[in-house]
Amino acid sequence: MCAMEQSRFTLRIHPLVMAKMKYIAERNGRSVNKEIEQILKWVIDDFESKRGHIALEDDEQTGYRDTQTEKDLAKASRNHPVSDMLFHLK
Repeated sequence: MCAMEQSRFTLRIHPLVMAKMKYIAERNGRSVNKEIEQILKWVIDDFESKRGHIALEDDEQTGYRDTQTEKDLAKASRNHPVSDMLFHLK
């Protein structure tokens, strides 16, 4: 895996959602950050599979292409459709 600069984003999240994300991340052997990143990748893949590739301007792209991540996304989206991941807070 190539090193690359990553964007930072502050996320405000309901404590119940965070507790559940910690549980899920632990079961999947990931940090909460990586678990959320994986879910976001599934959402992007689902969006693009339904509506087409999202074309970014040159200044929005990092120039980095992780083909292994793209393969993982394709496999994950077949095994865990985004619609199956929706839940209601209880």
